[in-house]
Amino acid sequence: MQCEKGDLSGNLARHVTLMEEARRAGCELAVLPEFSLTGSVDPRTQPEQTVTLEHPAVEELVDATVAVGVGVVFGLAERRDSSFSITQAYAQSGELFGVQRKRHLGEGEEAYTASPETSVFGLGSVRFGSVICAESGVDFTWDATAAAGAQLALMTSAPGLHGRRATETDWRDGFDWWESCGLADARRHAARLRIWVAMATQAGSTVDEDFPGIAALVDPNGDVVDRLPDWRPGHLVVDVPLTVDVEPVRRAVRVLLVDEVGRTLLAQYGDDVTGQRWWVPPGGGVEAGEDDLACATRELLEEVGRDDLPVGPCIGRRGGTFPVDGTWLSQRERWYLCRCEHFEVDAELVASLRQEGTRDMRWWSLEQIEAEQIRTGPRTLADLLRGVRDGHLPEPTDDLGL
Repeated sequence: MQCEKGDLSGNLARHVTLMEEARRAGCELAVLPEFSLTGSVDPRTQPEQTVTLEHPAVEELVDATVAVGVGVVFGLAERRDSSFSITQAYAQSGELFGVQRKRHLGEGEEAYTASPETSVFGLGSVRFGSVICAESGVDFTWDATAAAGAQLALMTSAPGLHGRRATETDWRDGFDWWESCGLADARRHAARLRIWVAMATQAGSTVDEDFPGIAALVDPNGDVVDRLPDWRPGHLVVDVPLTVDVEPVRRAVRVLLVDEVGRTLLAQYGDDVTGQRWWVPPGGGVEAGEDDLACATRELLEEVGRDDLPVGPCIGRRGGTFPVDGTWLSQRERWYLCRCEHFEVDAELVASLRQEGTRDMRWWSLEQIEAEQIRTGPRTLADLLRGVRDGHLPEPTDDLGL
């Protein structure tokens, strides 16, 4: 992507737009280049354009991982008291999971401090690390990342080109240079360490510097699986064949209760680690020996105090891997419709469910869901409810989304 120097608001907006496009493409993680949020700034001349991890723009981007539903790895010029770091940060589900600060500095980065530490992060069962630009040309950064258990290395870069690009030939020369060293490094280390490498590079012209913009996925044989064609900004959507599922995968059922005027009964859950709250229909995990209907009947009795409600038909499925209270969970759900007369859930019953994560339970109209913009699972629950109201039910095999 193109990352203007010091344009925090513009870069932040571009990050969120890319994350939204990633979600629509079915991605679980968006990987953005070195310095993606702040631009490639020099603390010697632009200290005011560096940011801390507590900066509102960083916090807003972390919050966007909840609103959008995609994790993100992004870059910033980080200010830490009286020192500066070139940092890649990983945010997921409303939480800043950690950072990798650059361990090997390149030409012109003397104002930054090199870090002695190597970080490896998790996305479900997948372990990944970050190699930042000039780090790609030395072995120890790759070796430390692989030794820490990374199956995937994210090579994020912002290699400034010497001189401005005035013609397409100039751009091609810069692109060829980065291909001959940056992409070549990615291929060599992928084959040497038998890991996947995902490469993302700043692209295009900024106020005083141009960038060659290569994005590529390299497999553990060192072969390029996919890539963007040239130096221009663009989005590469790739499928890395590493499962994020955490075993055992939990099988669950949810029941979308809809009363005679179209309201739906939703339970609010909370994660006390992140402080996040979200609303979903009643339901829960399928126990040994249960079929979906038996599970639905039991869960309705436990959560709403009713075991006499008509459950069916099946209206779709959804699943994913996500952190809950600091632990990764993989869950696959089948959803069922239940049309019923309106009833109230006993407040004492709701209070008794708090230990299971339930914070509240109430009926919502479609208009209330949209007006209050509550976080629902799936995020398109309002659209699902509209379809039910209009008589357009999903097929049992339809994916309802995250």
